[in-house]
Amino acid sequence: PAAPADEDSLLGAFARRLAERAPEDLMVFDEALTASGVLGAHLPPRLPGHWFQTRGGSLGVGIPGAIGMKIANPGKTVVGFTGDGGSMYTIQALATAVREGAGAKFVVCNNRGYRLLDLNIEQYWRERDIAAHAFPRSFDLAHPELGFTDIARGMGVEAMRVEKRSQVEEAVERMLLDDRPFLIDLITE
Repeated sequence: PAAPADEDSLLGAFARRLAERAPEDLMVFDEALTASGVLGAHLPPRLPGHWFQTRGGSLGVGIPGAIGMKIANPGKTVVGFTGDGGSMYTIQALATAVREGAGAKFVVCNNRGYRLLDLNIEQYWRERDIAAHAFPRSFDLAHPELGFTDIARGMGVEAMRVEKRSQVEEAVERMLLDDRPFLIDLITE
């Protein structure tokens, strides 16, 4: 597993604020694998059946997983965390959330790459005494810059990009304001 992100990072500040503001029965779907350590530290499972995490071996379940949780639990606040890479597998599920009236909240932990793949290939190289070298270009999600707020809005989901600590409070407040779908593009690196 990946090392947890720095507790003092923007991700840590966001998770801390969400933990302070979210209801006690918050439901979380965590597919943001390289961010899971920080998320778990600030948003630990509190109630049975309220915290779900992807099982290894697949990407893309964070957004549809949160939608499914919200449809099954319409009266609860549901937040799905996903990575930028994983979200691209099933981003079209945002349109389903709008069409079905499933007011799940989504946080794309955006590190501009398939960070988990970087970490896995580094381990592979170490285990086989292969000298470190450039990662495959396909692991880089910085070029072109993925406009998650534009993508979300194009599917009818209100969204906000968070790049600075000064935006965290507004982002959490907007996300929890009502029971409509909302997406946060959270820059984690």
